[in-house]
This record gives sequence, C-alpha cells and structure tokens, in this order.
Amino acid sequence: MPRTADYTIQGFLYQFNKTALEILGAQDNDKITVEGIIEDIEVATPTTLTAIQCKYHEASTSFTASAVYKPLLQMLKHFSENQPTSIRYILFVHFSVVVTPAPIIDKAVLKAALTSKDKSIEKHVKAVPPGVDLDSFLDQFTMEFGPCYDEIVKHVGRELEACGMPSGEIEILAYPNAIHKIATLSVKHNAVERQITKKEFLSELIAIRKTAISRWTLALKTREKLLEARRKQLKIHLDKNSRLRYFVIDPSSIEDYDSEIVLFISDYLDKYHFKPAHISTPILCLHANRSEVQKIQHRLYLKGIVANDGYMGAQFEESFFFREPLASKSVGGKVKREFNVRILSCDDHGIVLNDQKCDDLFIIGDPDCDALDTVDVNIEHLAGATMKEVKYVMGVSNVYE
Repeated sequence: MPRTADYTIQGFLYQFNKTALEILGAQDNDKITVEGIIEDIEVATPTTLTAIQCKYHEASTSFTASAVYKPLLQMLKHFSENQPTSIRYILFVHFSVVVTPAPIIDKAVLKAALTSKDKSIEKHVKAVPPGVDLDSFLDQFTMEFGPCYDEIVKHVGRELEACGMPSGEIEILAYPNAIHKIATLSVKHNAVERQITKKEFLSELIAIRKTAISRWTLALKTREKLLEARRKQLKIHLDKNSRLRYFVIDPSSIEDYDSEIVLFISDYLDKYHFKPAHISTPILCLHANRSEVQKIQHRLYLKGIVANDGYMGAQFEESFFFREPLASKSVGGKVKREFNVRILSCDDHGIVLNDQKCDDLFIIGDPDCDALDTVDVNIEHLAGATMKEVKYVMGVSNVYE
C-alpha cells in the first residue's frame, strides 16, 4: 500500500482514537457526537459545547500555519453564524515534528488565512463574512498538539483499563471493538444516531465478546492477533456438526473474491460438510446478478461440486431450492450428495432466506442485509477481510497470505 494511503487511513484511525479519548474522559451522561454538525467530535455537557476538529499530518516534517488554514476558516464561519453562543473550539493536530515552544494561532495567522490566495481553500475564505470578531473567536479557540499515532493508541488502552476493562482483553477485544463502534457511528446519516454517552459506550463494549473484523480494525497494527482471536471465537460454533449456515457475500467489497471464492467454498465443504452428521446444507447468497451466480455455479461444477440454485427451467421454485438432497455413503466415510450447497442471488431471491432461518449467518464483506430477519440468529460479520483471511478465521486454512 502506498505511504500516502497509509497516512490517509491512519488519519481516520487517529481521529477515531481521539474520539475514544473524548468519550472515555467524559461524564457518564455527556453526549458525544461522532462527526458532529459543527466539527469531527462534539462533546455536549449540561452547560457547554466543545467542538473538536482533528487533523493528522504525519507526512509533514514540521508545522506550518498554512496547513491549518482550512479548519480555521471552517471554525470562523461557524463562529460568525452562532453569536453570542459560547462554543469552545479546539483544533487537535498532529505533526511529525513540532518545535518548542509550540506554535500558536493568533490574529496574524487568522488574517493570513482570510487573505490567502490558495485556490484549494478559496470557497472557505469567501464563506467567512467580513468583520468577524477575531479577538472573540480566539477567546473561544484552542489549538492542541496531539501525540504520535502509537502513543494515542496506548493512551486509549490505558483509559479503557481505567474504566474497568480487563487489561488482558483490551488489545484484542475492547480496543478494536471501540474503534469499530466509533467508525460505525461515523457513517450514520442522522446526527442523533451518531451520538453516544460514555455510559452507553462502556456498556456495549463490556457486552461484546467477539472481536470486530472490519476494514478499520484490520488496519490496526494488531491485525494478525485480531485474526487469530476471531479464529478461536468462531471455532466454538464451527465445530458443531448440525448447524445450518448461510453465507451472504458482497463480491464488490472483497479484493480477491474472483480468484478465491470457489476455493473457499470447496475448502469449507471439505472441512464442514462431508460427514453423515453434517445434515444441514449451507447456502451461498451472493450480491450478484443471476449471470454472475451461474458463472460461480459452473466453476463449482468443474471442481465436482453441485450447487442447487432452485430453478426449474426459467422459474425459481422455493420448494425446489429448499428440498433435501438425496445422499448415499461413499468410500472413506464421506457422503455422496445430490448437491453439496445451495446458491442464489441476493438481489433476486435473497428474501427467501427468511422462510427458513439459519443457526449462523456469515456476512462477508459489506452486503446490505437489512431485509433479512436476524432475530434469534447468530451473526458473524467479517468485513474488510480478504477471502484468504476469511478461510483462515473459519479454520479451513492455516495461512492467510
């Protein structure tokens, strides 16, 4: 991955870590808004509102005022529109090198931002009305310099422990789930849905006993440990013979889907659906059109795997799809079945999964599963992982690279 991409992802993770610190440092019922209306993080107490914008400049070798012109202009615009409301504005920034004493933002810097000819911030300059009271803004403004990425991660870990999280569970359970929770909140459309209190946050973290696997947790430096932890957690149910399992997969969000999907199904069947005791035929539900599903169906056939798609001629028949395969025992104790797996397009017939509930629902990638009835179903969400990593955490492979 290019270093610029690394810095972009770390920038988001840095903000999520700062958000975690604000939540953990708040009073139990203070409302923290992730990606607030004003800034990246908003902390509302009964008497004050603090708006925090977080900027990560690891690639910058030193601080330059022009690097923070845009957030300053955005804050000035909001300040000008919300007088005489007293809002505390904080610009939380990280540069790889900052001289001592730390630079400050004064009227000269604000005036330079307001008169900047930089085309990239032209619209932000124009958005600030003339005559804005710079002195009053500075009375409500603070710039803070944050630690390096590794240090802020350690700080969050210490705060989680101080809030009662078992120290042995922080690295592979509490911390990644905290980052995952904040990332999940950040993408919700309604600002109210992006709000959380410290009490709610800690309560959810304590209740979660699965390590979140997502694009954000897998971007953490503990990726290998997280995959190993998830593998151990999944083993509990995967070792049970008679579980009915559905796999809902979004090909567009998995980088090695095309090269690995058939191998994944083949390896899964070889490990978890070959004995007489394996009585529940798994279902593969792909977020793809019928033509794409049929291509996978044919590739499976070439490997000796028959997939029932429920079609009789040109019509999909639900009863034909859910029928039990004829089976007979073959040499070596393996069972020879009429078909080995059921396959269908989520877009065309995914709703039929609600008519026969599974025991385990594996959501792989980022498919839309809102239409599925998941009450009383064990859900295992593996997002951000490659198919090789999915094979590893599900125990069908001992390597993930």
